[in-house]
Amino acid sequence: MKNAFTCVALLIISISYANAQETAVEKNNLGLSIYLHPFSTLTCLAFKCPIYLTVEVPFSLSNSLIIRPSLLKRSGSETETGSDYDILRVGSDIGFRHHLLGELNEKGEGLYIQGQIGIFYCKANYSDDYWGEWDFFSFDRRKSLWLDAMGYIGYSFKFSRMSIFIDIGFGYGTIGRARHGELYDFNVGIGIPF
Repeated sequence: MKNAFTCVALLIISISYANAQETAVEKNNLGLSIYLHPFSTLTCLAFKCPIYLTVEVPFSLSNSLIIRPSLLKRSGSETETGSDYDILRVGSDIGFRHHLLGELNEKGEGLYIQGQIGIFYCKANYSDDYWGEWDFFSFDRRKSLWLDAMGYIGYSFKFSRMSIFIDIGFGYGTIGRARHGELYDFNVGIGIPF
């Protein structure tokens, strides 16, 4: 009888511990996360792009608000054409991420879809031959507004002290009044939950 009581007590303690761990995981996955983009950051450093982040603000374990501020400042000279350029692009993407199995696995991670729109202020000065055939990016020397809409599919992993996501996106954008085109994006984010 004493052994049965000990077994029941140990079972109750282990179930309570498992429930506490599950609650801690849920609480961690509902916190704000700020992600750095290691590959984009390395590229951005080469192009003098000091900011490219993803901020995830969970509404629930399935749905999150996504904010992606970015700042691109690049200037220099194109060696092949001999043309000079000076480019500034600042703004943010704002979107909504939905974890497809969030309600089932109750962790706020896994496969997700995401939609977002971006609004950026652009200013560029460059020689006429700098962009060549890249017509979409050849926005006016005047100030322009860059607008885009993107759709993503990705996968996220959440750990107690770190979050990781990988996604690929396709969309459409416009610069100023006349130029528009298709856009493609690939992201790897390593984040810290708060």
